[in-house]
Amino acid sequence: MDDFAQQVRQQRKAQKLSQQVLAKQVGISRNYLSEIERGEATNLSWQVRQSLADALGLSVDGRSTNADLPMGLEAFAAAAKLPQDDIQMLAGLKYRGQQPTTAEKWELLYNMIKMAVGK
Repeated sequence: MDDFAQQVRQQRKAQKLSQQVLAKQVGISRNYLSEIERGEATNLSWQVRQSLADALGLSVDGRSTNADLPMGLEAFAAAAKLPQDDIQMLAGLKYRGQQPTTAEKWELLYNMIKMAVGK
């Protein structure tokens, strides 16, 4: 089994997602996701690889991109299913040298940013 396949399975289980739910989010069949996780689907398109990486917070090479996130941000990001770009943007924010420390405060900050930029 390649590293990406192993990371997909580990992250899916860590986030308590069923294969059916993740497959639907990514736009593939549950059977295809099962093949990917077992390392049997070896020639993944870049779109499928990127979609899985985005959904699970992985880089396309299978490494977790959420390592060393500020306290509370990983929990908020997983619950809100944030895109990786948004997670990285939030991780870099500080106000007077401080960052939020709970998932609830990260959510408040994120929602204020969305309102400010009109999304």
